Amino acid sequence: MRRILTGLALSCVVVAGCASTEKPGAQSAGDADKGGQPGVGTKDKSRCDPSGKKVATVDLNADQKADVWKFYATVVENGANLEVLTCKEVDLNFDGKKDMWVYYDNAGNINNEEYDLDFDTKIDLWVYRQNGHIVREEFDSNFDNRPDIWKFYENDKLVRLERSSKKNGKVDVWEYYEGGKLDRIGYDTTGAGQIDRWDRAPEETAAATPAAATAPAAGAAPPAPKAAPPTATPETTTTPAPVAAPPAKK
Repeated sequence: MRRILTGLALSCVVVAGCASTEKPGAQSAGDADKGGQPGVGTKDKSRCDPSGKKVATVDLNADQKADVWKFYATVVENGANLEVLTCKEVDLNFDGKKDMWVYYDNAGNINNEEYDLDFDTKIDLWVYRQNGHIVREEFDSNFDNRPDIWKFYENDKLVRLERSSKKNGKVDVWEYYEGGKLDRIGYDTTGAGQIDRWDRAPEETAAATPAAATAPAAGAAPPAPKAAPPTATPETTTTPAPVAAPPAKK
């Protein structure tokens, strides 16, 4: 039942918002800044700072307690004062603790999203966008407070996945995608920070050379979040530059 309620809450919050009455009230923003993310994407934490902003609350489950906090800032456009949504914080499982943070730009585009998927008050999923389009996701699959899977997107399509199979913050598996399908996998088997072994997509490798040595498992996709959201670290993670990839399949 708790998972069902959480899913319903998320669908209401992310898509259009359920019918509710918003009431002003000051709330503190979640401490969602981990810093040190590899690749592109930045976050402006001031968007979730209530100082100088109007804060409206929503009670999704009618228990007389706020579950959603929306932050509005006043901006001037063409001489007129406008209120723009800068941040939304959500208590997904109705336990009184915030589990989701969404950062907006003044045009209404989502710049960043952060989720606490296991409800332990620590962020496990970071989503970065540019002009509203997803460019990178970071996921902490073992919930040890640092990401071990990084996904990179172009035109909202997955083009590369980097994985720390040892869960130590160091990338040692690179998956490259062509047209949305896994094309090739690179491995760092020596710990040198560079690819020293390549495999084609597993299904093609198995069909073409069934007797060939099998590469280490690339690992399963991130588990489904407990809260129902989709797909920074407390310490800096350095992503090594992989060696030149073999040409993509025709």
